[in-house]
Amino acid sequence: MECKNCQKQLAPSDKFCGNCGARIVDQQLTYRYLANEMSERFFNVENNLILRTIKDMFVRPGAVIDGYIHGVRKRHLGVANYLALAITLSGLFLFIMQKFFQENMDMAWMGQEDNPMLQDTSWLDFMYEYQSIMYLAFIPFYALLAKLTFFNYRGRNNYLHHLIIATYSQAHISIVTFLPGILIMLLGINFFKYTYFFSFPLIIVYSAYVYKSFYQISLGKIIGKTLLFIVITSILYVGLWIGIYIILMLTGVIDFQEMMEAQKAAQEGTSYIASSVINWTS
Repeated sequence: MECKNCQKQLAPSDKFCGNCGARIVDQQLTYRYLANEMSERFFNVENNLILRTIKDMFVRPGAVIDGYIHGVRKRHLGVANYLALAITLSGLFLFIMQKFFQENMDMAWMGQEDNPMLQDTSWLDFMYEYQSIMYLAFIPFYALLAKLTFFNYRGRNNYLHHLIIATYSQAHISIVTFLPGILIMLLGINFFKYTYFFSFPLIIVYSAYVYKSFYQISLGKIIGKTLLFIVITSILYVGLWIGIYIILMLTGVIDFQEMMEAQKAAQEGTSYIASSVINWTS
């Protein structure tokens, strides 16, 4: 018998190839085998890794992340699989929301009736279509913000570590808010109100909790770092959303002429772009 991957000769009792490390598969492909393979490789259902990871990301997130950084791979779901699960649930949530709960996506409560982005929400379709890419793109940005926030922790201010922390944290929030998100849709609560008043504060509070657990620092220090994080984030987000506005105008998603007319109609002394940036950043 030989390995089907590298053609190395094998003994009849071999379970893995001694040359390439591949698992020896001598079982016929069936639906049951395929289901077991998916659960073992991706979900690890038999080891309860998903439930254990979710629980420990609540109870001791610092230990989960620190363990992964230092090579512990069997106790919890890996960062890539956790992220994949989060993106899957996030995409499913958006599909359900768009398919069955369109009335929950009304943005009239935000005011700014003259805002063309509230009158024509076709730009939302663009964001929904590429939500996975945007989700992935923002994680390195969060990691950069965290690195700037913990600038004085020179011994433990590795950008790659912040990338792992941000990925685990954001993925965990997406996973645990999936069912509550469906519930608020069923209760008729506006999705954007839910995001504005619940999701955004939750991200701040939980991220602070994760970093407190990871760095083992006092409550006072993490509060100070959280305030610094908010300041840095606000400054960079204003610049980011101005850049997004420019891109959307250049690509024709937002009509520049309509935007200028809305700016003229705004209250005297108030910058339309600045006020919109503040609202949409929130």
